[in-house]
Amino acid sequence: MTIDNAASREESPENIAKRLIATQRRRRARRQLSIGFLLSAIFIGWLVNDFLAPDINNASLSAKPAPLAPEINLERRAMPPMQRQSHEDQLKKGDSLAALLARNGVGAGQAQAALDSLKGEFDARNLRPGQKVRVFRAWPPGVDAKLTEGEFVGFDLIPEPRQKVIVQRLADGQFETTRQNRPLSEKYFVADTLITSSVYEAARSSGVAPNLVADLIRLFSFSVDFQRDIREGDQLEVLYTRRFDQNNQLAEEGEIIFVALTNRGQRHAFWLHHLDDGEQHYYDEQGRSVQRLLMRTPVDGARLSSRYGMRRHPILGYTRLHRGLDFAAPVGTPIYAAGDGQVIKIGRYGDNGLYIKLRHSNRFETAYAHMNGFAKGLKKGDRVKQGQVIGYVGRTGLATGPHLHYEVLQGNKPINPRSLDLPPRHELSARQLTAFETTRAQAAKRIGTLASRNNALTSLPR
Repeated sequence: MTIDNAASREESPENIAKRLIATQRRRRARRQLSIGFLLSAIFIGWLVNDFLAPDINNASLSAKPAPLAPEINLERRAMPPMQRQSHEDQLKKGDSLAALLARNGVGAGQAQAALDSLKGEFDARNLRPGQKVRVFRAWPPGVDAKLTEGEFVGFDLIPEPRQKVIVQRLADGQFETTRQNRPLSEKYFVADTLITSSVYEAARSSGVAPNLVADLIRLFSFSVDFQRDIREGDQLEVLYTRRFDQNNQLAEEGEIIFVALTNRGQRHAFWLHHLDDGEQHYYDEQGRSVQRLLMRTPVDGARLSSRYGMRRHPILGYTRLHRGLDFAAPVGTPIYAAGDGQVIKIGRYGDNGLYIKLRHSNRFETAYAHMNGFAKGLKKGDRVKQGQVIGYVGRTGLATGPHLHYEVLQGNKPINPRSLDLPPRHELSARQLTAFETTRAQAAKRIGTLASRNNALTSLPR
């Protein structure tokens, strides 16, 4: 048994050689398999990278390409390169767009085609005298503009500060109208000046626009008597805004953010404050609204020509009670509703000429006489807002010159408008006063910043 086992453990040279060859073949097969697997992995990685993975340079693109920006009309692609220039004109009184185009050498057929395309987008009848219009002409490259008038290719206009209307001729000769929104940016300005003649002149000489001057005069009309109180050396401060287009051109006047008038040593200051419900009003430093139930002076820039009380009538020649105030002003000067109310009488009324009477709360009524005309569409029963234009100064009825006769009545009894001492229409709550303090602080910061930039009197020319 022992001899047999020993013999079995002895291996012949042939068997050893076969075993070594088999081992080498297995190793070679394993190497080939490993190399094949590695090459396969590299190939598969290349396929994935080339066909499935996103291009590194275009990694922000989606799998589906985004559509191209929409064109106004594909006909424009066929339009050849052209040189272009424009000429600006403006509508005159009694003018029309058709007349303006004709005046600029546009043929009747092309003008009508352009206006026809406009009809679906914009009503040209809403345009007013003074509206600016740019008329465009074009000619091929290489042609001297001095040697050709070019051909009419459209026009554009800005009917509202935030909107532009463009009429453009396409390659097929048809015209197309489009609207463009004009984003505006708001800039702040500050005026700080001494009054030498009037609040109006002081504000205008500082660059404040006429419509904003009218606004600030109305603000002070509740607390300041412009006929008696204003003195040389009084100080006017105004923080206001203007809105500009993308070319930094003035598009529209903004708002008065803060205004202060130091009159005879007393400072009247008001801030524009936005409430949570979206409304906005002007308030004094105690949080009381500037507005009162009625205005003392419902006309801008007027001179007090006759006071309340007994006087000798300039035409009739005898003495009687003058039941109101007379404000001399040029014919056509706007007259404002002294307060929220309802029209209870409108039309011609005896010696008063053209006349309006309004009913307000607390049994108050106001009357306006010798008018030149009424606001368009105003009729008996209409509701009006304080400051709304209701008519225009005239000299109808018994009048020696153009003026407004203004009366205030309570319970049908006349009251001197100068003696009115009415409470504020709005007053901020304790919670609202906290937000109002923030409004005041922001205005003070803006004024300080503008003053440090020496911008105190920087604005547009008069």
